[in-house]
Amino acid sequence: MSQPKSQGAPASAPAFDTESESFLNLLADQERVRSQRVSGVRTVLVVLSSKGMVYDMESLRQKIVLAYPEAAVFFRTTSGQSVGVASPNRVDLLIDLTSPRSRQGWFYARKLRGMARHAVGRNAGLFRKAIYDRIFDEKAAKASVPADQLQRERYVQRQVLELAGVALAQMGDTPPDRGQKIALELPPMKRL
Repeated sequence: MSQPKSQGAPASAPAFDTESESFLNLLADQERVRSQRVSGVRTVLVVLSSKGMVYDMESLRQKIVLAYPEAAVFFRTTSGQSVGVASPNRVDLLIDLTSPRSRQGWFYARKLRGMARHAVGRNAGLFRKAIYDRIFDEKAAKASVPADQLQRERYVQRQVLELAGVALAQMGDTPPDRGQKIALELPPMKRL
């Protein structure tokens, strides 16, 4: 015997226009990143990638301070040299953007981990997967990582910063360039 088919409209999700759906996705991403934040952060150490700096230091500092308002942000290179103000020996949050195959001391990651209360980074080098609290593994996410080196660095650095609770989502759309149109709308400059 066959089962009788139910008469009625199938339950479906509400239909949204594309703009509403993009804003809902943006809000969901923001909430996911906000849930990754570490409490009680007053000092942040960022180890910059030697393969490519996608975000400039002041932009990174601004985004980190927006996520952790009371934090002081310090920068280091992958070789351990301070960039700008020297960092303290103990920090609350370490964000390690060091890329795979970067020149670095054998146990530099372990030294960085010893300095930090909470460590976030990439799975690059020896033992990072075991010693860091949160790690982004490029090999596991190989399908979603772009092939172009600069695009790859942008994607991976963004993922690491999101694991640290730092949001990099674009808010709003870029307005069209009106530079030439504004100049044509100005009144004539007669009798000056």
